Amino acid sequence: MAGRNPFDGLGSLSGRGTAAPLAIGDAMRATTILCLLIVAGFMLSACGGGGAPPGGGSTPAPVAVAVSPKALNVQLGTTRQFTATTSDGAGVSWSISPPSVFYGTIDATGLYTAPATMPGSPTVTITAASLSDPTRFDTATVTLQPGQVYGAFPVKFDVKTRGGWQNMIAPVTTGIPLPKGLHINVATLALQTQTGGNVPAQFRVTSRWPGGSIRWVLVDFMADLSGAGGVGKYQLNNGGTGSTTGTSLSVNNGTSTVVVNTGLVEFTLNKNAFRLFDSIKIDRDFAGAWDECLNTASMEGIVVSAAGTDYLMDQIAPTRVQVEESGPIRATIVVEGVHRSTLAVNKLNYVVRITAWNDLPFIDVQYSFKNMEGHGIAAATPSAAAAQLAAYQAVDSINMDLPLDFNAVNPSARIAGNPSDHLGSGMTAGQYVSLYQDYSGAHDATDPENPQPAGYNGGTGDGSSDPLTNTWPTQDDTNIGYTFNNNGATSNFATHAPGWIQMAAGTLRVTAAVQDFWQLHPKELRAQGDGLLRVGIWPDAAAQLEVFAGAMKTHRVLYCVERAGGIDAPAAQVYWNIHNDPPRGICDPRHYAASYAFGDIAWTNATLSDTTAFRTTSKPFAQAYMTEVIDHMGDILYDRTDGNGGATGHQYGMWHYGDSKHDTPVEGWENHDWEITRAALQWYAMSGNIELLNLAEVTARHFRDVVVLHSDIGTRFDYTEAGNPAVNAGKASQLGKTRYFANNKQHDLGNYHFGENHLDVFKGASLAEHWLLTGDALSLDVLKEIYTYLRGTWKRFFDAGNGGVDSTMTCPTTWLSNGVYVAAAYEVANGLSDSSAATMTAYALNAVRTRQTTTSPRDPSGNGFDDSSGNFKAWEVGHLMEALEYTRWHRDDSSIDTNIENGMNWLLGTNAQVYLGNLPTPQYGAFAETPGGVTDYGGPNLMIGAGYIGAYRSSTNANWKTAADNLVDVQTQNILDSVIGDDAMRQRSFAQFFRAGPMLLATMKQ
Repeated sequence: MAGRNPFDGLGSLSGRGTAAPLAIGDAMRATTILCLLIVAGFMLSACGGGGAPPGGGSTPAPVAVAVSPKALNVQLGTTRQFTATTSDGAGVSWSISPPSVFYGTIDATGLYTAPATMPGSPTVTITAASLSDPTRFDTATVTLQPGQVYGAFPVKFDVKTRGGWQNMIAPVTTGIPLPKGLHINVATLALQTQTGGNVPAQFRVTSRWPGGSIRWVLVDFMADLSGAGGVGKYQLNNGGTGSTTGTSLSVNNGTSTVVVNTGLVEFTLNKNAFRLFDSIKIDRDFAGAWDECLNTASMEGIVVSAAGTDYLMDQIAPTRVQVEESGPIRATIVVEGVHRSTLAVNKLNYVVRITAWNDLPFIDVQYSFKNMEGHGIAAATPSAAAAQLAAYQAVDSINMDLPLDFNAVNPSARIAGNPSDHLGSGMTAGQYVSLYQDYSGAHDATDPENPQPAGYNGGTGDGSSDPLTNTWPTQDDTNIGYTFNNNGATSNFATHAPGWIQMAAGTLRVTAAVQDFWQLHPKELRAQGDGLLRVGIWPDAAAQLEVFAGAMKTHRVLYCVERAGGIDAPAAQVYWNIHNDPPRGICDPRHYAASYAFGDIAWTNATLSDTTAFRTTSKPFAQAYMTEVIDHMGDILYDRTDGNGGATGHQYGMWHYGDSKHDTPVEGWENHDWEITRAALQWYAMSGNIELLNLAEVTARHFRDVVVLHSDIGTRFDYTEAGNPAVNAGKASQLGKTRYFANNKQHDLGNYHFGENHLDVFKGASLAEHWLLTGDALSLDVLKEIYTYLRGTWKRFFDAGNGGVDSTMTCPTTWLSNGVYVAAAYEVANGLSDSSAATMTAYALNAVRTRQTTTSPRDPSGNGFDDSSGNFKAWEVGHLMEALEYTRWHRDDSSIDTNIENGMNWLLGTNAQVYLGNLPTPQYGAFAETPGGVTDYGGPNLMIGAGYIGAYRSSTNANWKTAADNLVDVQTQNILDSVIGDDAMRQRSFAQFFRAGPMLLATMKQ
């Protein structure tokens, strides 16, 4: 059963006969004890009971008691839960020593309450004694501390935004990690202000540690951001009653409809003929009853149009309608289906998530379109695969329309502009106002950046016939702007519009705020006198959209439906803020580090300047490294003005939406080349820097939209070893992208890599952590797709018993590392709902261990790291070390430390020198990428797997820390602007540098 404690039924008790789940350590001890007792009993019986008289029973084994945790720090005035297991299942009694209330109290369930003030000694002994035999007991040690204990209750966190905007009420969804063994029962959690006041909240456990304790919990609540700087102070605590009750939010999941009532707005979704909303109602006339806000006869939802034909959502029943969350604070419904014409022709699939919150008038719509044409159709040859992947669906427009009913009153409209808003007052039928955001710059057909891969053509592989090849906007991006149209009179603005529109008349006001409006150009906002409010996902005025096979694109719109008398721009700005600068719950970095949710990481502050946690001798290394990251947050993580004209606020910076390119003369892309999203998440956890969290969030969204092809079409044809799908007519995922003609590659979203396989490019950890941190379930959906591809492809590549050939010893090492990565990520993110995840992770780990322990003729001085080309690719082994480190923490499997140490020993052996060369002045642990030690760009790429800290953890040999110090020292010097220059910082060298940081710096902890 999903979520079941795997150790239920072992007879573990906490308190006097009260059943309680076990932590993994308890369960392992209990299992071992019981097995030994069973074996011992069998042996005694077989041998006559060890001297017992004939016919008599054997002597009972003594009762074994085990307490968990065995030692911990506890803050004064807080509580901590202890559990105990007994081999006979009779339960325990709890006591403390010294036996005085000055040292705290412990109840019958093992809940210890620390004293409010420090007693004479900070040490307290907790004892659990067997009820059946009080002489049998176990103990734990508590060390009382006056200050905050990180990784324990209460877990303090700040709710803040990037812009520091203030408001009395803001909906917050935030994931909070807990260390192993801290808490198990979601029904006893509490959300509080940091002064101790209770806050209504909704809790959902999204991941558990092996043994059953909570690893990640998703918390929904309404934050008060009206204080200084727009920061709210909250804490997660134990001793509560779990999710609140008695709220206004309700979800009625009926046979044919889903009806959601927030207390301020009620809306209805049709399960059989979905068109976004069948109805949206508020109390418009103060009569205490619901009143319709839509012109329901005109409601069509999201309409895809092509060549004069409309493709609607309600022509065929959705394939999935699911209530994903059901209050009391937040409700989410997900609907999947296909746009279809009245002639039963399909055009693009859709995935829609609709979210609402208690006592708020908001309806959040997340809409993704996907081209699933050819899904499930095998392509047995490279040409057939190329033809499938070159196919696209042409679309003229995609519009999200709400026909509003203003009760025959002429509506007014306001559209956010820059530098001022645009108005339309008292519009009559036939009148309209619209704002169209697009890129209007010229294209340079000779620009050599981002050429198509050699040998591409629909069906043959020759790129010469592709009309979209090598068209790139000129470096001057100042032409990004918008046009405002007032009943045919147009005005042009060379700036970026924020992306909200508001319509009002009588007692109805509706606001729509679009997420990332100008970044995702082209876009349109339109208000008509007949009541239509339109968000142009792909406006009619834009060039034709060409959606390639398997490509997906996601858009979010927040609607606010209110009983109000007129236009209110400040209110619209608040709604825009909630959607575009959402409040984030940010824990102290020391809590993230103590939780091990992001692995074994270091901690610092938001400015990456605090070196308190580092060894004295390593502080200069750590500070120099972190300073380089801070120095480049402006020109790399944010705006990229250099080489991009004078477009102030240009958001297509390095890794931002993944759409950056190298500066001339170096060509190439960094689109998640080194899993930047996960690195940004680790840097965020290490520092609490909200900008790094934002970088991770937007790139995670880009990854799932662009890098992942959401269809199983195509074959892998650039490998030919036995067991490959190209040989066996199997299928594997490819990379997808969305592009359109005329091919504005600022929106083109990456190289079109025919022949790429997900075992080369997919890792999945960033999607898992994006879901766990933010609750964005689309990331979990995409991770599940990747995992599904992994399972099928892995069987073909590695399982001879399932139609494939075992390639364990011949495949590229990246296949192994990414296979482990995807399986472990899916296990931590969805293992509670899919039991296959744990099996798949173990299966992939077994392949890695086989590779490491099998001698290969091509690897005479090491084991198992050559591949089918006969190469010993040290950088691939570096990736494997990272995957193993990730898996080690999420599985709580210390045996993986040995695998990491073995891999690191190989990297420092003679084989690594063949491919990396040596530094001019050799330093133990520091590598050079080219023979003779010209540069050190490859160094961090080798170590991104946190191999050094894993090796140190395995052996405790201090030489591993010395090696890591040497690497950081050399690499920091090489990455300085004075050495390689600002422009070159956009190359992969900095991507490696950035990605290596949190784990490398962990080797320097005190």
